[in-house]
Amino acid sequence: MEILPTEQIVEKTAALGNDLGFISYPVPHKKLVSREVLEDSYQVIVPSNHLLAGKSIIEPEDLSGQSLIVHEKGSAPRKSTEEYIRRNNISVSIPMEHSNNEALKTAVEEGLGIGVITRRVVSKELAMGTLRAIPLSDPAMTRKFYLIHHKDKYISRPLQGLIDIVDQWASEYRRGEL
Repeated sequence: MEILPTEQIVEKTAALGNDLGFISYPVPHKKLVSREVLEDSYQVIVPSNHLLAGKSIIEPEDLSGQSLIVHEKGSAPRKSTEEYIRRNNISVSIPMEHSNNEALKTAVEEGLGIGVITRRVVSKELAMGTLRAIPLSDPAMTRKFYLIHHKDKYISRPLQGLIDIVDQWASEYRRGEL
């Protein structure tokens, strides 16, 4: 398993370098089959002792003046966050950016700023009480995940088993069982 930017996953899967790929936005490609497997909502994450930690929902004005730790330029979460900031005319500072969720969560836990991430990504920290995840008031702040494979790829029984596990997991997640 490799964690790569969407464009690289698409390239490797189209070249049959990957059996399957998971990407966070649809990329039309004549050699690939793509289907949505999951949609998750973005949430603001804050340390448990942060001033926003007691809020039940985050309005755009709540983010004004905050230090926002973001994903790297070009990533789906970064694009969504930047669009949200522009659309709502919010003034934030961006003291750092990270290319992975673990580094972003650690920076937020350390009090270096707040972040915007999907709820599923912080389930462990929520259970431990080190972070709080607060929904944004904008229902459009979601992230979709797509499964891709080469259109000519033979789907073996073990590969189909993996696809079935992914579908089962996504179904349980949508129902709130995870």
